[in-house]
Amino acid sequence: MMTHRFGTVLAIATSALCWLGLEPLEAQERDRVYPVKGAAVTGKIVERNRDRVVIEVRGNNQNFPSNEVLRILYEGEPPTLSRTKDLVAQGQFEQSVEEFKKIDAASLPSEDMKQDYQFLRGYIAGTLAIKGKGDPKNALTLMTNWVKDNAQSYQFYPAAELMGDLAVAAGTPDQAAKYYGGLAAAPFPELKTKGNFLQGKALMASKQNADAKSKFQAVMEAKLSDPVSLKYQKMARIGIIQCDALEGKANEAIGDLEKMVDEGDSTDGELFAELFNTLGSLFAASGRNEEAVLSYLKTDQLYGAQSEPHAEALYRLTQLWTKMGSSQRAADAKQKLEKLYPTSPWVRK
Repeated sequence: MMTHRFGTVLAIATSALCWLGLEPLEAQERDRVYPVKGAAVTGKIVERNRDRVVIEVRGNNQNFPSNEVLRILYEGEPPTLSRTKDLVAQGQFEQSVEEFKKIDAASLPSEDMKQDYQFLRGYIAGTLAIKGKGDPKNALTLMTNWVKDNAQSYQFYPAAELMGDLAVAAGTPDQAAKYYGGLAAAPFPELKTKGNFLQGKALMASKQNADAKSKFQAVMEAKLSDPVSLKYQKMARIGIIQCDALEGKANEAIGDLEKMVDEGDSTDGELFAELFNTLGSLFAASGRNEEAVLSYLKTDQLYGAQSEPHAEALYRLTQLWTKMGSSQRAADAKQKLEKLYPTSPWVRK
């Protein structure tokens, strides 16, 4: 009798939902898109490619450019996978490692989830490697294998950027320039700008200065207004100044950089770490070792949150203090480098 009553109540409830124009909960699609800005949107993912994500909500499609999608959660996704995505989106990579280990990859119920699992595997490993806490070559292999199978994924652009960063860390900047090309080919101005800038940096590290300067100039000449692109135009200006210094204009280059320091926003850690490291390299190349030390110390003391330039600054300080006869300071800088960034390429130099 109880079973009959429960069935009757359930049928009435279902009929009522349909009468109101709603589907019962178990019949609803529960994919969820989390945009970079704004509230999450729940519905059914009907399209995903490297440029956009489309989700159907009550019969209407909502389109999101892929660069504005923070993460996607799929219906039936295990909590361990969802929590790992949340931690990665929040930048908590060390914590994400432990959560990732809890995912039972073999039991993931869809190809979408398996694809995300493999992406997270490479992305977490790669990001930690860039921070000096992992092997960049191993992480690069994971990411390149993922891209081969998922070249049209909405996560392609972050993968391309990370592959470039890992190639730089692995000591192959010429390869990095090719990976950054995927970012530079994006239809989104801020990604295109960043990609061209990073290509310029990689080409300069490969001693292809003319090509590097061309990339930096392309960034400078672009008609842009968004804050991210404007920042990379400033970074590209630093790159052009470095190229000028390599062409025999070191004194003018130092003056230009010092002017940028005076006029810039010192709360922009990425920009100022780049400025002080570049100044340090030009002072050192000119034999002005004390001024070089002061520049690298500013990166060390003020912009240590910028892991890659911070590791470089510590390495350069080790070299400079050794050259200047300050063996204890050199040892302290080396110890700090090895402790903070144990697998960084700067440790192995």
